[in-house]
Amino acid sequence: MYPAFSDQEPARPSARRLVLLLALVMATLGAACSSTAGPTFDQAPPAGSDDPGTIPRRPSLTATTAVPLPRISLALEAAFGQLSIRDADPDFTIVARDVVTGKELARDRVEPNGTALLRTLPKATIEVLVSDGTAAVASAGTIVIPGQEAPPQDSYDEAEVGAGYNYIKTRDGTLLSAYVTLPAGNTESDGPFPTLVEYSGYEPSNPDAVDPARLILPLLGYALVQVNVRGTGCSGGSFDAFAEIERLDGYDVIETVAAQEWSSGVGMWGISYPGIMQLHVAAAQPPSLAAIAPLSVIANVDDVLYPGGLFNNGFGQSWTQRVTGNAGSEGQRWSSERIDAGDAICAANQTFRIHNPDLVTAALNEPFSTNLSRSRSPESFVDQIEVPTFIAGAWQDEQTGGGFPAILDNFTAAPVLRASLYNGLHIDPLGPDTLVPLLEFYDLFVARRAPSLTPLVNLVVSAGTASFFGQPLELPESRLTGLSYDDALAIYQNAPPITVLYEVGAEAPNLPLARFQASYGQWPIPQLEPLRLTLSDTPMASPGASLDGSLLPQGDVQEADPPAQADARIIATFHTDPAEGAMTTAANPSIIWGPNPGWDWPLARDDRAARFVSAPLEKALVLTGNASADLLVRLPDGEPDADLEVTLSSLDLDGNETYLQSGWLRLSRRALRSDATELNPQISNTASDIRPVARSETVRARVAILPFAAVIRPGEQLILTIDTPGASKPEWAFAVDPDPVTVAVLAGSSVALPVVPESTFMAASSAARVTGSPVESLTDAIGADSPRCGSLRGQPCRSGG
Repeated sequence: MYPAFSDQEPARPSARRLVLLLALVMATLGAACSSTAGPTFDQAPPAGSDDPGTIPRRPSLTATTAVPLPRISLALEAAFGQLSIRDADPDFTIVARDVVTGKELARDRVEPNGTALLRTLPKATIEVLVSDGTAAVASAGTIVIPGQEAPPQDSYDEAEVGAGYNYIKTRDGTLLSAYVTLPAGNTESDGPFPTLVEYSGYEPSNPDAVDPARLILPLLGYALVQVNVRGTGCSGGSFDAFAEIERLDGYDVIETVAAQEWSSGVGMWGISYPGIMQLHVAAAQPPSLAAIAPLSVIANVDDVLYPGGLFNNGFGQSWTQRVTGNAGSEGQRWSSERIDAGDAICAANQTFRIHNPDLVTAALNEPFSTNLSRSRSPESFVDQIEVPTFIAGAWQDEQTGGGFPAILDNFTAAPVLRASLYNGLHIDPLGPDTLVPLLEFYDLFVARRAPSLTPLVNLVVSAGTASFFGQPLELPESRLTGLSYDDALAIYQNAPPITVLYEVGAEAPNLPLARFQASYGQWPIPQLEPLRLTLSDTPMASPGASLDGSLLPQGDVQEADPPAQADARIIATFHTDPAEGAMTTAANPSIIWGPNPGWDWPLARDDRAARFVSAPLEKALVLTGNASADLLVRLPDGEPDADLEVTLSSLDLDGNETYLQSGWLRLSRRALRSDATELNPQISNTASDIRPVARSETVRARVAILPFAAVIRPGEQLILTIDTPGASKPEWAFAVDPDPVTVAVLAGSSVALPVVPESTFMAASSAARVTGSPVESLTDAIGADSPRCGSLRGQPCRSGG
């Protein structure tokens, strides 16, 4: 066990300040009698010198006489990119100066509890100076800020972690709270056991948590280690979501757990936040990490906080507020209870919570993509992951949004990649069609044993997940049951990496059971044949639908500059509705995971949307991937900006309209990234690319529609709706322009759809989930009947078009 930090009060500020000022006076008098002057501003001290010099010129610090600074003793703790200071006077500011260049690197005002925390420090030797706000008055000496170098491997052997509640020590001495659950009925001496680590800022290490993972995984023979990231729960340090130091802490956790005699191999587990943290930790490449399974994750931080350049003041804001609040001092009830019960380490670990950044304010103050946000986005670093990876997620995920497939082709160093993609919701990796291959993955790459799902395991897992889905769901039989480990591993490794589950819920309404599936060798599917439909003002009769025009097929479209003339033909006009930004499709978000989600998907008023419908299809279409709405628009009243939402839906033979997917765009942020494609026009969202709309200007606005998968059967139709962002997702809302804007849609607009060629789909497809038999026709694969209105999981349906 590790000793608790001292909880003594720091020296009284007035006494410490008096000592500093007296020392400064004495040093000044001594310098006046000396013929040798100290170093001047911007001058680094000679190599090897003990003289701290002075801090560089800055407007906030006034140079007076260059004199040696008095020494002061402070408690300094260096970590990657950070310096923690204790026992300082709250009347002062701490300044870090590079001893080689003489430049100031960071500063922080001392908080009332006598602490300061300097962030974003480079690897360097720094001088720690104490300033009164105008000049440096003392030096606390030098300290080395380390880089990302890992400690010696044998340094992890000294730590002891056992069943129950623990603290795991990181390379910089920070203690992370952890809870260990061993396989059911076993003690440490019965090991070693395959081990899974869950790591996040929620409350994974809460000893009293009621967590299905603590029931299911140990019954499957796995030890489960659940760890709070720094600055959360009872873990020490200061919290900053997805900061790089959390990766290094995760590295230390993996190596510490792997060093325990009761652990035979270490993988990672977790949905959502702990899923995202798996990607961060794996990118740090801890040598003992065997495999990861990130579930319901993101590709890019901005995709959730600023989809299409609009602030997500629904889930994006509420999640950020939640994790920030939970990371406050005693922000999680269980940590407060441990402190009250005498946990001195947990109490001391709250010390630096006062330095937690306000992440909501930071997000609002930085509405653009930056180097920092990109560095914290999995898209930028998953190419550094070198372990087998299983990833799963839903197109219509109500929390993370469904944009995660953008990272699938970036796992270039992972020796094995398996992905499960489907219509549905955030919790659905626990659905039978994804859970079974996930358990196979863990058995093969973490436990290194032949997969075996016994009737008892089936019963336990079904019962453990029933609370999410409203009823127990039987697991399908594993295709690897009864095989040797080597044979099962060979089959698994030779299978196509991408599995798409189609029409989840069609056979069992709103439950996570797929009607059929197909497996592909790559994402995006390379054989896709984009189908482009032109937006036209030609009326198209449709049951119960109020429409502005139609979607007409066309041949290959060459990109062209938008028409410059002010009289380019307008095919539809609508007015944005600011109230729609706050609207969601979940009347009660707490029930949407169950069989009766209670969707509320209203149809916008005629003057508040432009809607276009295709002719009835003559043959079935299988759509799988991103889509792009390529619009020509004008703002007739001269506004410089407008917020747009584009939604794709399908219309069945009975006039029922089913939601497929949406995309969003603030017009001034329409500039595209260099890697934008015909089907995925991602915006750059950088401050330098902002382009307000000029009066009478016609602009080309390409709206990226998130990926989806759908089958449109003969006689059915597609609908494209353009309106105000909002009323399209269960938990996302949008900070739209508070004033209505008139938007004109011009001739030349079109939408590109991701069509899987019939031959490609036939080769990739298996028939109904139960049989898994090969298919001989498209009808055999997809079935002749459309899903009932409202049965598809995560996809609202409304009657009458």
